[in-house]
Amino acid sequence: MDTLTWLFSQKASSTTLQQLQELKFYVHDQEHTVNTSDLPPETSLNTYLRKYSHLTGTKYMCLEGGCGSCVVAATVMDPVTNREVIIAVNSCLVPIYSCSGWKIHTSESIGNEKSGYHPVQQKLVQFNGTQCGFCSSGMVMNMYALYESGNFTMKDVENSFGGNMCRCTGYRPILSAFKSLAADASSDLLGKCADIEDIRVCKKTQGQCKQNCLTPCIKRSQAHYYDFGKSRWVKVFSVNEIFDVMKSSPDASYMLVGGNTATGVYKRTKEPDVYIDITSVKTLLEHSISNDSLVLGANMSLTNAMNLFYKLAKEDSKFSYLENLGDHIDLIANVPVRNTGTLAGNIFTKHEYQQFPSDIFLILETVGATLTIVGIDQQEVTKNLVDFLSFDMKHKIIKSITLPSLDASYKYESYKIMPRAQNAHALVNAGFLLKLDDSNKVESARIVYGSINPSFIHAQNSEAYLTGKNLFENETLQGVFETLDKELVPDFVLPDPPPEFRKQLAIALMYKFILSITPDDKKSARNKSGGAKLVRPVSSGTQDYETNESLYPLTQPIPKLEALAQCSGQAKYIMDMHDEPGQLYGAFVLAKATACSVISKIDTTEALKLPGVVAFYDKNDIPGENNFMPKKASDLFSVPEEIFCSGVVKYYFQSVGLIVATSQEIAENAAELVNVSYVEGKETPYFTIREMIAKNPEGKINLAVKVEAKSKGSDVKHVIKGKFDVSWQYHYQMETQCCAVIPGEDGLDIYPSTQSLNLAQTSAANALNIPVNKINVFVRRIGGAYGSKISRNSLVSCAAAIAAYKLQKPVKLQMSLITNMNVIGKRNPCAADYEVGVDEKGSIQYLNISVYSDIGSEGGNEAVISELVYVLTFIYKSDNWNINAYYAKSDNHTATWCRAPGTVEAIGLAEVIMQHIAFTTNLDPIQIRRENLKENQADLTKHLDDLIQWADIEKRKQEIEEFNKANRWVKRGIASVIMTFPMYIFGNWYAHVSIYQGDGTVSVSHGGVEMGQGINTKAAQVCAYALGIPLNQVSVKPSNVLVTPNCMSTGGSLTSEAVAYAILKCCDTLKERIKPVKEKMKDPTWAELIYQCHLEYVDLCASYMYHAALPDVKSYPVHGATCVETEVDILTGLYQIKRVDLIEDAGNSMSPEIDIGQVEGAFIMGLGYWTSEQIIFNSEGELLTNRTWTYKPPGVKDIPVDFRVKFPKNNPNPIGVLHSKATGEPPLCMAICVPLAIRDAVASARSDADSTADRWYNIDGPSSVENTFMNSLNNYKQYTI
Repeated sequence: MDTLTWLFSQKASSTTLQQLQELKFYVHDQEHTVNTSDLPPETSLNTYLRKYSHLTGTKYMCLEGGCGSCVVAATVMDPVTNREVIIAVNSCLVPIYSCSGWKIHTSESIGNEKSGYHPVQQKLVQFNGTQCGFCSSGMVMNMYALYESGNFTMKDVENSFGGNMCRCTGYRPILSAFKSLAADASSDLLGKCADIEDIRVCKKTQGQCKQNCLTPCIKRSQAHYYDFGKSRWVKVFSVNEIFDVMKSSPDASYMLVGGNTATGVYKRTKEPDVYIDITSVKTLLEHSISNDSLVLGANMSLTNAMNLFYKLAKEDSKFSYLENLGDHIDLIANVPVRNTGTLAGNIFTKHEYQQFPSDIFLILETVGATLTIVGIDQQEVTKNLVDFLSFDMKHKIIKSITLPSLDASYKYESYKIMPRAQNAHALVNAGFLLKLDDSNKVESARIVYGSINPSFIHAQNSEAYLTGKNLFENETLQGVFETLDKELVPDFVLPDPPPEFRKQLAIALMYKFILSITPDDKKSARNKSGGAKLVRPVSSGTQDYETNESLYPLTQPIPKLEALAQCSGQAKYIMDMHDEPGQLYGAFVLAKATACSVISKIDTTEALKLPGVVAFYDKNDIPGENNFMPKKASDLFSVPEEIFCSGVVKYYFQSVGLIVATSQEIAENAAELVNVSYVEGKETPYFTIREMIAKNPEGKINLAVKVEAKSKGSDVKHVIKGKFDVSWQYHYQMETQCCAVIPGEDGLDIYPSTQSLNLAQTSAANALNIPVNKINVFVRRIGGAYGSKISRNSLVSCAAAIAAYKLQKPVKLQMSLITNMNVIGKRNPCAADYEVGVDEKGSIQYLNISVYSDIGSEGGNEAVISELVYVLTFIYKSDNWNINAYYAKSDNHTATWCRAPGTVEAIGLAEVIMQHIAFTTNLDPIQIRRENLKENQADLTKHLDDLIQWADIEKRKQEIEEFNKANRWVKRGIASVIMTFPMYIFGNWYAHVSIYQGDGTVSVSHGGVEMGQGINTKAAQVCAYALGIPLNQVSVKPSNVLVTPNCMSTGGSLTSEAVAYAILKCCDTLKERIKPVKEKMKDPTWAELIYQCHLEYVDLCASYMYHAALPDVKSYPVHGATCVETEVDILTGLYQIKRVDLIEDAGNSMSPEIDIGQVEGAFIMGLGYWTSEQIIFNSEGELLTNRTWTYKPPGVKDIPVDFRVKFPKNNPNPIGVLHSKATGEPPLCMAICVPLAIRDAVASARSDADSTADRWYNIDGPSSVENTFMNSLNNYKQYTI
């Protein structure tokens, strides 16, 4: 049927639909009107805000509702209560045509320099809760919605940010900032904050804002539609109207629009003919209680359902189980998703994708809920949830969900085991409902599992087995566990965890449930804690450092200079730049074939037919060299790396070419239409180090460093062998790789998100075969990097430059998150085999190590193996060590530098070996380290001694030992590590300081890049200190290659110090020039002095280049010591970090709050590396963990419950710039303490399970939930009451 006329064919319809040409809503205080001819129905709120309203404070990254950078707040009318509510929503998921009548709030609107700042913005700045700032807007708006919604607690705050990711800060300062606004805020839990009394606070928001600042939008309650030609958007207000729309065009494809959150999991491949907006159908949102049943409108949001469940559980004992359901819903996705996602939407996603691990389906099926389904014929049918999955839902809707009342004889619980604490789908989820008689016999049983296989729902055999049996008898338990063992048959579909883990976890959850309902007098005291879930208290943090007021603003604890701009949406990033006239966009075409395949044909026919597509470029269109890592950019680079594949595929998802189009969406869609054909290659690809070791293919493994022992001890009492395997880590920068290029009369102006302006400039010129001075590079800030943008952004900037140069049009190129993860290399994987002989004191007599570092398919430019070996032998006696170090060349994407490259693997390996020795010899791990330290380690041992006393380690070890004796299924562990991080001097960086005669204010430009580390803040503090002027008189300008050419990449933790040094030299030069003028004047003000200098032609600008050959700059060590305490639920593999005590030798910190932020953020990044961040490829080399759905860095509730950081006092660095030390990378190396503490806890469980078992188990990837569970030696035969 012609979709242009379908809606006018209303013979079967009783609904009068009004056609509207315009959509109206409010953004800030202004009414916005959208004409249907301007925006298609699939347009998101995020796209509208950024592209059409130019409100770029709202960011985006994942477009899945999984990162939080897109969060805004919306004032919406609740159709049931007719009251306005403020909710946080993911603007990337909200269709713009759902926003009719909404009032939308963004970070720009709630506070700014002109009107004053909102308390939420103020507190985030005050607590130093921003670094790169890319996540800050989303954080602010999520908190704004909570703040404006009424009273809330610190617990509410901590529970509200599961969907807001931050790689920089480690979350602690963000939580502290927002918890300070809570009704029960406690200074004991918040930590330090800066004094920023001069920040203007919006008068409306000094208390919670009670004023309705916006003119009410027109509230429409009549069904209406918007016509887009090929499709229509219909807004309905009743169930009958839904079916009238369906009857009007029975053959049209349609989509019921509720929260639209399923698109975050399953992307639509085709847009429907009809969008039916059902968010205002009151019948689908209400609830009632009748005949002892609770009837829910099926379109109720998850948030409203959760709140209702908590309310009813308190009011009616027959519905007390609803509290458990509410707790489970709280584990689904995150607050913004739950605010718009609906019960029916979640269930229907399960209907369409039966592999979807729906928690709503699971908990409703467990309690025996039923669905009332209404069809187009108005006939109602009742279905249980299992039957619903196979029920034809065409032209039908779920009208309501009915939940039964349950008396005290029913025992209910559900579980969701996730790879991190929040915002993750289940590894396994389970629901249990048993009805027991007075003698504890099972009258009925419902046992429901998710994530076993798509067809498995009920453990029917186990349900039947339990019926009629006394539950609290060990014989019954063993019988049901054996039955489960037989009927649970998990599938194996990567990247899901292995079947055996999921089966054993499912059985353990059954045991956990039974323990939880077993009367205390019937169960062992040691088993009792096994029935409880881990409960996380409100977290706290302390920061211990000293400052010197006589040096202020140097050493002054201040927020970042950009913090207010970041929190109010004023800070601009590369893709926030306004579009130029004729703006074009690029998208990579990727090789979807295993490495070593050969491209035989590239067919762009279908792609170029797509309206809006301008061009396609591949290797044949590159004017210069097909290499984004030219040697002329740096002596470090010796291996060419292709911009576009030259024929032989180097790795799955290598870039093949670039589509250029008039919009980002068109470019990405067209890129998928390019058909690339391949023939099988001659070589066999290899994807892991262990695979290469086993098969030893020619040229894949090469010896890089060989260290031969100078001696060997003879007193060998123990021989210990072990393996150490760690994989890739994604940098997870919130701003993906991007670049904007604008052609001009002077060549190309390039705005790359890079850590290396020099590489961006040189590589683009090399690719275009034009002079380097025709490339102008500018960078104000980038949204996180961690090493990913040192070299890898050059691929993006070269591709964008090629397109802009060939077309002479401005081109923006931004990788989607999935493309970014697929294409861009990550931290080097590392594998090691070691054998160590020790005496009875644990002193190493000999150590043989073979260690391998994977450089990837085109690797070599960023090899870390030499660094690894050097650091490995840095603090421990190594004269009797034999080390063979190899680089391995897998057929994956090229490995690239990632925060603390090489050093994190080296220190990790060394500390693992020491811990393994301690486990085997049953000696104190700290003493083992002391026994093997090199001589002259006074500074390091001083910090270790400080840690032992400050962290009260000995007392806590005794308490943990007693706890573990008393508990079989919950264990605690503690571990301590030491670190010396060698800080190298390398490279060169410029600084340029200009003083303006008009008022004496100062501008600074430097060759570093602000990416969250606070380099601009330190630069301003140093400049103000050196010139003796107030900090507010110094401004730091964007970096560019004219003022600061040929600079080294910003990285290696050194750049801030290098820039500070160069600024000091500039200021010395300026002061020397100013001195003669000042001596002739009598007590001039700074402004008077500078004006007089100008009149006397004094040069008021100075440049200086810091470089590694300067005689007064030297390498130095950074010492540290850390203690971690963990608690592990042995029956699930879940754990929490109870406490971290971290000492870092920071010298005299130039800016202590900045450095504390670096320490905390680095440690939490390391926490993710060692626990939850797992990279998985399939057998073809295709990356499977390439989105927020599958890759899980730590969230707010994964950080330590108690996080204590200390900078030693009276601890100047005698050879550092202003006596400071680096802080950006060293703390990450001490995060190895986390898996060691987990192992300490698991060791107790292993001993309980089998007294003959080795207490130690090898490092084999992250110490994930799966890894922890499987190494706890769980065996259901040991599961007893």
